[in-house]
Amino acid sequence: MSEMLNEQKMLRRLGAVLVIRGILAVLFGVLVIVWPAVTVLAIVFLFGFYALVDGGANLYDYFSHRPRPSGWTLAGGIVSVLAGIVAFAWPGITALWLALLIGAWAFVLGVTQIAVSVQARKAIRSWWAWLAAGIALALFGLYVFFFPGAGILGLLGVVAAFSFATGILLLASGFQLLRVSGWAQGRRPGSGSAAFGGGAGA
Repeated sequence: MSEMLNEQKMLRRLGAVLVIRGILAVLFGVLVIVWPAVTVLAIVFLFGFYALVDGGANLYDYFSHRPRPSGWTLAGGIVSVLAGIVAFAWPGITALWLALLIGAWAFVLGVTQIAVSVQARKAIRSWWAWLAAGIALALFGLYVFFFPGAGILGLLGVVAAFSFATGILLLASGFQLLRVSGWAQGRRPGSGSAAFGGGAGA
């Protein structure tokens, strides 16, 4: 019984983290589009805030619960926090270097997301949405990193589109986990995310 309750709590916690990350990604994409006369400095602070909160959510998820989530969750949180710190510590960054920073961050974060989704594929039905979000992030990172010539201002449409798409996928995965947590008590012990949470750590 206690194992089932732990599984239910884990599903709810993981779902809530994904929903928060999804909302942040969608808001970031929308702000990039609707902000009139956006400047490189404005994008730096927007990105820095988003990366810090996103990374903080991952780190909180990793350190505040037992059993520990996947070690890839910790890696993704560290990468996001470091990217946010670099953005705020370097407010005079040029459009080119900002594009490279965002590209590298998105690629590494996408890889960690893919790794976590693969580990969770046998435990979580909506792992495919998680995987799709990771692939979208990694592809976006590669595109921005290898084609930064126009500067980040010339890539605003791409940044917004990928942020919005990634946010929707994270929201879909998060809400699916929250729905699943409602009937997790009815599943047989040892199935689902309890096995994932206990054995996925890297």
